[in-house]
Amino acid sequence: MQHLIWSLMISVPLFAQQPGGATNPAQSPKNLKLLDPKTDVLFHMQTFAAALGVQCTYCHVQGDMASDANPKKEVARKMIGMVRLIDTSFPSSAGVFPDGYHEVDCSTCHRGNVKPEIVAPRKFYNRANSLGNPPPAQTPGVSLKLLPVETHVHGADSLMGEFRDALNVDCNYCHGGGKPQEWDLNPRKDIARKMIMLVRQINANFPGTGVYPQGEQKVTCWTCHRGNPHPESVSNKRYDAPAPKR
Repeated sequence: MQHLIWSLMISVPLFAQQPGGATNPAQSPKNLKLLDPKTDVLFHMQTFAAALGVQCTYCHVQGDMASDANPKKEVARKMIGMVRLIDTSFPSSAGVFPDGYHEVDCSTCHRGNVKPEIVAPRKFYNRANSLGNPPPAQTPGVSLKLLPVETHVHGADSLMGEFRDALNVDCNYCHGGGKPQEWDLNPRKDIARKMIMLVRQINANFPGTGVYPQGEQKVTCWTCHRGNPHPESVSNKRYDAPAPKR
């Protein structure tokens, strides 16, 4: 499995043409191994396609949407299962994906691309950085409950720098409080540790990846956050108002 793939599992024509131009509803979807038959399959297939920027035949066989001959369809099923597992990390999520409200879905990672991004395109600079103030004194990482002791925690090209770039926040977002950074008084620090575990859990689905942050990764903090502390999903994204009907 080379890339995270949220994709089309099953789709059917919306309408079947009848003599004289009349239309009748299409047959019920077939071969639904994960989706509830009562769900709005067409709507969810459209959101999956938009998330990856693909057409139906990326995962389906042309003319036989129920077929499992395209191997990407099984990958898509595994990705749905993975989203459902990720969902358990967020109490605010409701329903069994793709139904209900979800903090994370296909669009969170893919953003219109088959292969999700893993590196932020620009660095985050706080006000002190922008004024050219010298960085704080660098000390070895302490209280590293999850990270290897040799992790490059501070300074240029550091892991904490990657976290700042991914969420577009300063160090005090998870540290701060007027106490040394190794203290655990800020509850966001423990949340950050849980997110590290979640990234490791996701990457474990892909052979050849290392234990985050070491080695090759298919998913990083940037993949979901894209410069926002709250990742975007179909459920929480702001959309434009519908165009006026004529």
